[in-house]
Amino acid sequence: MTDQLAGRLRWERTGLGIRVDIPAKSGWGVLFMGFWLAAWGFGGWKAISSALSTKPDNFLYVWLLFWAVALVFVSMTIIWSLAGKTTLTLDSGNLDLTRSVAGFAFSRRSFRTSDVRNLRFQPASGAGRSRRESQLCFEAADKTIRFASGIRDAEAFALIDRMLEVYAFPKERALEYIDLSR
Repeated sequence: MTDQLAGRLRWERTGLGIRVDIPAKSGWGVLFMGFWLAAWGFGGWKAISSALSTKPDNFLYVWLLFWAVALVFVSMTIIWSLAGKTTLTLDSGNLDLTRSVAGFAFSRRSFRTSDVRNLRFQPASGAGRSRRESQLCFEAADKTIRFASGIRDAEAFALIDRMLEVYAFPKERALEYIDLSR
């Protein structure tokens, strides 16, 4: 049985561990992409209809290729924003991150809990084009693993508290001296 953790997060206890569902971030960007998709689709329809009525040139073929790639990318982004989620499963032995859309898992990453260190929250920073979304991250196998992009502060702190109840992740002292006031 799942319970509310904080904000949009739902969690449940699984034996000696936890499972937390973290929905993908959706907002005004999805609405903008929906309008963009409609306009882009209309433009592509016009280009295809003109190509069928006249002898097309090579530029039109290149444009149609870029049009199709952009259409697929934006469609997948909208689907992820509306129906995607990341499921974190944590116990004393493993930490698993599973991404799924409408119940169909398409990506799973598994880490031994003893290899995970420096669990932390990175709040959103910057403005304009250099803006970075808030996220959770940790180190494992000499790589930084990032997940839960767009998570809100209260949700991140509640999730980290719940994770620390299951396993005390080691943290390097140097992280206490990082300046996050950009």
